[in-house]
Amino acid sequence: MKAVEREIGEATCRLEDVTLEEVVKEEIDLSCETEKKIKEQLSNTSLSEQEDATATALSRTNRFSHEKKMVGLDDDKRQVATLLTRYSKQLELVSIIGMAGIGKTSLAEEVYADPMAKHLSKAETTVECWNKVADTEYSLIIDADEDLSKELVSNNIVLVHERSPAGGIKTCSVHSAFWHLCIREAKKKKFFHVINSYANGVTGGVEGQQRLCIHNNVLFGIKNVYESMESTSNIRSLLCTGPHHQYPVPTCLSFSLLRILEALTIRFYKFPNEVLKLVKLKYLAFTYNGELPASISKLWELQYLIVHKYLSIISSRARRPYLPMEIWDMQELRHLEVMGSDLPDPNSEGAHLPNLLTLSGISAHSCTKKVLGRIPNLKKLGIQTELALDAAETSCCLDHLSRLYRLESLKCVIVNPNTSSQVVPVAPPALSVSWSSLKRLTLRGLGFPWEYMSGIAQLPNLEVLKLHCYAFQGPEWVVGDFRQLKYLLLEDIDLERWDSSDDCFPLLQRLTIQHCYKLKELPSEIGEIPTLKMIELVDCNDTLVALGKQLLSEQEKHGNVFQVCIKSSQDDRKLKS
Repeated sequence: MKAVEREIGEATCRLEDVTLEEVVKEEIDLSCETEKKIKEQLSNTSLSEQEDATATALSRTNRFSHEKKMVGLDDDKRQVATLLTRYSKQLELVSIIGMAGIGKTSLAEEVYADPMAKHLSKAETTVECWNKVADTEYSLIIDADEDLSKELVSNNIVLVHERSPAGGIKTCSVHSAFWHLCIREAKKKKFFHVINSYANGVTGGVEGQQRLCIHNNVLFGIKNVYESMESTSNIRSLLCTGPHHQYPVPTCLSFSLLRILEALTIRFYKFPNEVLKLVKLKYLAFTYNGELPASISKLWELQYLIVHKYLSIISSRARRPYLPMEIWDMQELRHLEVMGSDLPDPNSEGAHLPNLLTLSGISAHSCTKKVLGRIPNLKKLGIQTELALDAAETSCCLDHLSRLYRLESLKCVIVNPNTSSQVVPVAPPALSVSWSSLKRLTLRGLGFPWEYMSGIAQLPNLEVLKLHCYAFQGPEWVVGDFRQLKYLLLEDIDLERWDSSDDCFPLLQRLTIQHCYKLKELPSEIGEIPTLKMIELVDCNDTLVALGKQLLSEQEKHGNVFQVCIKSSQDDRKLKS
């Protein structure tokens, strides 16, 4: 704890004469000035002259930056220059990583203009060269972030709650000891301010903050807290992350500069018309049971729209409401998730959503040729049907998905499946051809016979397959060849046995079986998969659990890195009692 505080303190000392706002303003002014000068000179010069002009413009701005902010970085400058200019047969890449505002950009510009770096050829300073360097450096930064995440987890600074099928971190939290430190420093630096009590909402800490995080939604109902937040005019982000609140609270939405509004834990009984005045919104998420008004299209900069329902009562004769036709005018949308509403067929030739990457919460009625043809860049699609009566229609709509050439993730769910009798829908044809880009497939409640799995096995790039709650029905599964599959989940399936060959899952890394009470055996070939690292058994038959333990023992004898995780809700209940 003291070591972390000391590092933060040392970084803060470097900024003792320059506030965060001044640094940001100077960076923006500097970038604009540099870009303007370079463009003016590039328009009337040759390639070689353009390179010289670029260096000249950077040199001028470097002198300005050096006078204003290059304080205490001389040693760092010499170190970076030395690393770049030393002899090496390979390309040298040097990363400058640190807190915002400590002078990373200024240091890079100083090194670029330093005489020590003048030996670099002009070929090495072309736009093409720097683009290649940027792409390589980006991949290195991603790798560094992964290494840093692993280090934080191993030191118990970050606690992992859920992992992705590939083994990465899906949800996590900061350890409580470091959480309080982060909150204190974030408030001091005006990065964000947490309001979880009356005192935090009415003290001067709210003033000047740009990001507010509300941990108790009831605080909106306290007049002093509400007025304190309302008086802060420069709020950019408002996150309401407290427990779900079913009763209406007077949410403060008078921030004209607001860009992010996360309020899924607050139930709105009426549509909050104040939201329509927040024209700079890019992210909007809230809970509301009614229909969206056509005026939602006034939020023309909106990129993420998420609307959940508090409670849904579905009649077998009822039809889902449609989103307003004006939704097609919101060209910046990248993520659309409105539970219980469908996307209408466009009424004009020019209506399309070219930037939409994720569409979730719609039913099979939205999967028409007209709709899917106007969202050509879609990568993630979630289809949800409430009743099993529409299962056949859901299956038929899969034929139209061949229009989505970039689709990587598909989730098809029947919320209330009919498990008493097997539903035999029409099998989607030629899956391997029409869904060649698909990497993740999740199915629930469709009641497919296991014979249809042969088509799914032919998907050339499928890496993740999740089968929930009677996605397939029948006692036996003859497994095909899943050449790229890395993760397989079987949950609440009435499967009794499955047969596979030695090379059915050549790349499988993780197998999860949950609530499959009839399944009493694992294919003997499972233990021979060289890439398999983990098997999870949750609430499974005792015979299957014994097989899992036996497999673990055999793998350990061979010195293999292997895990078998066995969980039982019955054991959890005993611990709680």
